[in-house]
Amino acid sequence: MCRWITVLSSEQISLSDVVLAPTNSLVQLAKDASFHPGYSDMNNHTTNGDGFGVGWYHSNAAIVPRSVVLTNEPVEGHPNMYAAVFKDTAPAWNNCNLREICCATRSHAIMAHVRAASRFASVSQENTHPFKVGRLLFCHNGRIDKFPKIRRALLSRLTEEAFILVRGTTDSECLFALIVTFLQEDGKAAELPTEQDTPFGHSRLVNAIKKTLKLIEKLLTEADITDTFSTMNFALTDGESLVVTRFCDKSPHVMPPSLYYAYGNVKELTEEITSKDPERYVRQGSAMGGETTASESDSELDDAAAASGNNPAADGIDGGHVGSPSVGMRYNNPAYSSSASLEGLTLDGDTTYDEMPIDLLMRESLPGLQYGEVDSSKATFVVSSNPLTNTHTWNPMPRNSIMWCTRGHAPELRLLRSKATYKKFKKKLLSENTLIL
Repeated sequence: MCRWITVLSSEQISLSDVVLAPTNSLVQLAKDASFHPGYSDMNNHTTNGDGFGVGWYHSNAAIVPRSVVLTNEPVEGHPNMYAAVFKDTAPAWNNCNLREICCATRSHAIMAHVRAASRFASVSQENTHPFKVGRLLFCHNGRIDKFPKIRRALLSRLTEEAFILVRGTTDSECLFALIVTFLQEDGKAAELPTEQDTPFGHSRLVNAIKKTLKLIEKLLTEADITDTFSTMNFALTDGESLVVTRFCDKSPHVMPPSLYYAYGNVKELTEEITSKDPERYVRQGSAMGGETTASESDSELDDAAAASGNNPAADGIDGGHVGSPSVGMRYNNPAYSSSASLEGLTLDGDTTYDEMPIDLLMRESLPGLQYGEVDSSKATFVVSSNPLTNTHTWNPMPRNSIMWCTRGHAPELRLLRSKATYKKFKKKLLSENTLIL
């Protein structure tokens, strides 16, 4: 298990704003990731010292060693953006270059990861996240249980171009190659994903991830790996759109690793996250921690969505913050139109889930301000394995869900409910009289 943080912002922010400055920064998560209110310790690794990686986007023109010239002539309608990564196998708290790079670099999109290596993958540069392909960055928190038993079947599903990209031994890199394969096969672009220099769009990224989740479930079933669980907290970005998942194939019997999101005005939210005195941003009676039990926020959010016709806030049900329910009226905000957000998303045999949109309008962005009132042209979207502060800002992401945001637009959230049954796994739980949270 690992920890990651990813940011999509309308304005450039310093890498240090997520890696170094917060009270629960990436460096702190490498040392101690025990602060995850609302969730149990299961699938949430405390120490993550087996390497780190930071990815960001820039528009610098460069001539790279292979004589490939990257021009700075913008594609019409889209500025050229290039992904960059810095990785090391040393712990994040023990690398002076990380501090220098983060303090000197600003970007509209950031992805940062600290690793706790699994037993099937060694500590090496090749196995360190985030992984990069063209303008895509990807990282993963979780594990595919008994991965060696399905690795060959997974690799056989890759295109030749995606297969060549796999250089390490992690399940995560193979999952990324599978996502790249589905992007290559979707017929939506003339270029290969490895060569595309324009944004992919959230629809393509969402569909590729859903197909990946489905195929992994299928491969595990075909390999008769049904008595254990696999977790897939993904983050995928092209610098313009960000897609994240919180997913376990045996949910609700086993909870995925924790994941939280925040959305608000870029300057105000960044000020809160990097404040030396974050306690002054805590509303009375709504501090993160202590008021909920493990997995309570998961259950409340899922039940609220099901009971309220996809609009938990409209029926006066918990708005989703840990320990801070909020109720209010809907805002007429086109950015949150369900029909608009679903446009371009396919529903075929490979991606079919029982999907439920979650209304985010009533989530509290800042005291006195809700998501529906945030100016998306001046906003930032942050998703993290742990809250970066103990303030009210952080919303727990519900189990088995997918979330996306495109710069200049509001985030969207969907619950994913697999149509597959877990009879063998349920039978095992009943026989052992075990309830896993």
